[in-house]
Amino acid sequence: MAAIVRLPVKQSIGILRSSIMMDIRAILLDFDGTSLQRDQVYISFRNKRALLDALDRGVEIIPCTGRCEDMFPPQIEAEKRIRYWVTANGARVVDRQKKEVIFQSLFTPEESAMLCRIFEGRHIYSEISADGKIFMERDVCAHLENYPVPPHHVWFLEAGRQIEVDTPSAYFLEHGIGIEKVNVYGVPAEQQQPMIRALLDTGIVTITDGAGADIQFFPKRQRRVDAMDALFSRLGYGYESVMSLGDSRLDQPMIENAAIGVAMGNAPEQVKAVADYVTAPFDHDGVADAIEKYLL
Repeated sequence: MAAIVRLPVKQSIGILRSSIMMDIRAILLDFDGTSLQRDQVYISFRNKRALLDALDRGVEIIPCTGRCEDMFPPQIEAEKRIRYWVTANGARVVDRQKKEVIFQSLFTPEESAMLCRIFEGRHIYSEISADGKIFMERDVCAHLENYPVPPHHVWFLEAGRQIEVDTPSAYFLEHGIGIEKVNVYGVPAEQQQPMIRALLDTGIVTITDGAGADIQFFPKRQRRVDAMDALFSRLGYGYESVMSLGDSRLDQPMIENAAIGVAMGNAPEQVKAVADYVTAPFDHDGVADAIEKYLL
């Protein structure tokens, strides 16, 4: 059983919310805009030290992110004590030690094929998350120099970790694989709105804010709270025993429900409004600041 860290009472912008002591057993940790540096690949030395110190005290570190498993930061992947991962905005919850999928909420293989047909074969850079991995069109991978590869994904592609397929729609249908999410980058201006409309017209997708040249979408029925409920059922405790750190509206429910909800200094005001503590921005070691303040 994880060790218990005893904390003072929870405070929300200086206001006492409870007069009881709290048992913090886990930290729910976002990546981009929260724990990673500006390169969106690595964790700073101070943030890493704080996370390792928390692990040493028996506190679980549980990544909760929009990334799929194979796109996790190398430092997180290398730390075997980080056992549970909540990935792709709640599409999958995995137990790394047992190599077990605890929960998943995906597009069906038929839905996946239908969605892929909207963007495949158009010489557009896309990353399709499924089975915890990244699938890409072979023709695109053969000429990456012609595409807007996100800078923080270069390490991943240079390592050859992507799975290249000729026609994604046919591949997922043939192998009975359901998609977790899709990121499409650098969509030409004349194709942006038609592609967004085509995706929305399916009635099964949620497109994240700011869609245009870059489009990210998930299953509409997917809810990160369902993934967290499945994980908490496995762990034997819930939000009352966790600290949650994040920077976006996707992180907001976890920040609002956690025993200690921490918003990054770079978070939108609506996220900060539900937090118990607003820490420093992601590029000023805000994760370490919060962990040191409350746990260490």
